[in-house]
Amino acid sequence: MSNYDNTNSGAAFERDNANPKAPKWSGPLDVEGKQYEISIWEKTSKAGSNFLSIKVGPPREKKGGSSNKSFTPKPKQNSYGDEEIPF
Repeated sequence: MSNYDNTNSGAAFERDNANPKAPKWSGPLDVEGKQYEISIWEKTSKAGSNFLSIKVGPPREKKGGSSNKSFTPKPKQNSYGDEEIPF
């Protein structure tokens, strides 16, 4: 596997969240080698236009106090549960 330079790039993953105020997407963001977390909400303006609201901040800390330097999204469970797909 080749080395990939992810400097000045990021990714946002859809979140399963029951809280309507929580971001719909979030993920890691690298800016000049410094790690951040990006959070994105879908919103509608008073005029009825849809837009994305974006917040960039420090990485969230995991429970227990360690920093989240390596973000790994939680995979969504398929409709087959943990079983193999039957094809």
